[in-house]
Amino acid sequence: MSESKTKSPIAKSPVGKAPVSKAMSSPTETDCQECDTAARLGLSTEQGEAVTRDASRAVGANLSLPHIEAAAKIFALLGDAGRLQLVLRCMERPQTVSELADATNMSQSLCSHHLRHLRDQRILASERRGRHIFYQIDDEHISRVVRDVFAHVTHD
Repeated sequence: MSESKTKSPIAKSPVGKAPVSKAMSSPTETDCQECDTAARLGLSTEQGEAVTRDASRAVGANLSLPHIEAAAKIFALLGDAGRLQLVLRCMERPQTVSELADATNMSQSLCSHHLRHLRDQRILASERRGRHIFYQIDDEHISRVVRDVFAHVTHD
């Protein structure tokens, strides 16, 4: 016996933004989304508005709280030494899970777990070649961030 599943009227949103309901159009509902995002980040509504304002001014672009949340997730992922090592290895050349697990002394299961999170945030990209999946840096932005951080910590 199969159940029929209905899809909710959620539209796919641009990268880094939360899904937006097609039926949602009032400012109050949008404000509630901002409140939800602020709460996920552990911020009050006022703090969420302040960080959005400051980040927008710092980067010279009109950012939203979902942009702040996406950036925070990337920094959190790169803040783990094991995941950072995976990113560094993938900056050298595309590599398989087996190669990465061996190089980092992680189990393949743990390595795959980390790779999935890194791929979900578009830090790494995956490409199937025959029976193997190769992981590599998703784009040059991530490589620059990593290089700049190391340049910063080694600068006198």
